[in-house]
Amino acid sequence: MGYKLRRDLREALGPDITGLQRAVALEIADDAKEETRISWATLDDLVRWTGAKDGAVVRNALKRLAAAGWEFRIPIGVAKKDGRVMYAKPGIRMTFRVPDFEVPDREGEATATPIGGAPATPKEGATAPPREGATATPQGGAGAHSEGATAHSEGAGATPYSSDPSTPHVEEDIFGTEEATATPASPIRRITAEEKLEFGRFWHAHPKSKDYDKTLAAWTEAVLAGTAPVDLTAAALAYGREVASTNFQYVKQSANWLRDRRYEDKFAPEPTSGRPQLKAVSGGYQPYKQPSPEDYANDLGYF
Repeated sequence: MGYKLRRDLREALGPDITGLQRAVALEIADDAKEETRISWATLDDLVRWTGAKDGAVVRNALKRLAAAGWEFRIPIGVAKKDGRVMYAKPGIRMTFRVPDFEVPDREGEATATPIGGAPATPKEGATAPPREGATATPQGGAGAHSEGATAHSEGAGATPYSSDPSTPHVEEDIFGTEEATATPASPIRRITAEEKLEFGRFWHAHPKSKDYDKTLAAWTEAVLAGTAPVDLTAAALAYGREVASTNFQYVKQSANWLRDRRYEDKFAPEPTSGRPQLKAVSGGYQPYKQPSPEDYANDLGYF
């Protein structure tokens, strides 16, 4: 558990990150491992830990954090339709990583910004004033509230941890992807026009190309993970040679082949003779023999 990470993040967030955004950030840090800063908490966990209304409200808080320079979501790729960053999709749920940040000097600086992220500025440049007469309650003491539980990032009159009625949630698309609301710290890797052509070559080279959309998604994921497109095509050709004599029903479909990372298998080298390898069959060599008149008469010369 990231107890120290949570304490450091509590100082680094400063007064500008309040309400549910602050609670979500601190719960992720609390659940994360100190060594990796990665948290495998689910949206349902964050809803339960923060007392939020539902998962949509938590997603909205994560997007607002990203817009302020605190991106906790781990990207898994880009959507094939419009190139948006994907943070989740069917079969792959959202995971989180506490962004790198500099711990502020408690006697000097009051706020730190995430390394490589945008400075956290309040909406429309406003500052978050402290509540009048508010007193600090020790953490874990009687009547203690969670971090920022009474400060509203959604507006002064909003119910804590509820969504702003004037700001509709951005719905997930049919692939279950999350829309990116902040510029990533590093440039997004995009599929080039030449690589798209190479996918066409892969599609024709694989011995059992089926389900174009799933195959394209799996192929894109492999390329974004660092595999060269030409290597995928070469592996598909080698796989085709390997299963040439296999019953077709046992040949892996292209999408599943990519999903199982079969392109990392060791295949037999391509023949260098330029001619296909021939299999020996039973029976010896039989020279051609001209049918006799009797064969024609018995209708044995035609098949």
